[in-house]
Amino acid sequence: MIRSAIIVLALLLSACQSRLPDAPLPQSVEAMQSWNLSGRLGYRAGNDGGSASVDWRQRHPDGELRFSGPVGIGSARLFWSPDGAELDTGKEQLRAASSTELAWRLTGLWLPVEALQFWVRGLPWPDAEWQEQRNQDGQLEQLTQLGWELQFSDYLSAGALVLPQRIRASHKDQRFTLVIRRWEPLP
Repeated sequence: MIRSAIIVLALLLSACQSRLPDAPLPQSVEAMQSWNLSGRLGYRAGNDGGSASVDWRQRHPDGELRFSGPVGIGSARLFWSPDGAELDTGKEQLRAASSTELAWRLTGLWLPVEALQFWVRGLPWPDAEWQEQRNQDGQLEQLTQLGWELQFSDYLSAGALVLPQRIRASHKDQRFTLVIRRWEPLP
């Protein structure tokens, strides 16, 4: 009897709980700090290069890039947080203070991942000087920053936001193209 009363009471209490409202999605690209995206990355560094499918999970301030495909690496996971970065290729695990260093170890590109977190959203990185050119809709078309020349040629809608779909970048003998197939802005 007591057991039945406890079960009924537990069911009643759980039915009375109110659900917290979902956090609102960001209404501007600048306000978007967390996202999921998937796409394709092609890159060349000197005589080396490759391509890979990319899945990016950003949960400010932490981030994770998963690479898979015929990159010559099979698959790899690059994770970063304020405490540092780690790269797991399945064959080895590396740690470093900077995600940029580990991106270089993986691809041969000296890719400033801290800046890429802004570039991928069509924004200049605020921690370094830049020159930009925008289209008639106010979207970034060209950006020069940290020695990289970036071109943003396509944008797509993701909820209330308009985000880059294709980014081409070059720096000396290094270059990459990121084509984003799916954006998912998160609260």
